[in-house]
Amino acid sequence: MDFKNLLYGLGFLLFSYLMYRFLLKNEKPSSRETNWQGIPLPNYIGLWGCVIIGIMAGIILLFKSLPL
Repeated sequence: MDFKNLLYGLGFLLFSYLMYRFLLKNEKPSSRETNWQGIPLPNYIGLWGCVIIGIMAGIILLFKSLPL
């Protein structure tokens, strides 16, 4: 088992979870419905993209760390 990839994978997953938990949970992008309060739409989309890519990278590194 490759512990370096395992730790990197867990780190990516933890980072993605913390980004979701503290930056995106219960937030909506600014729009007319929210009276232009909230995260601007490009930033909102970018944060979701970072979370999704971080989760994918974490899962890939976890699978890569397994012995074959």
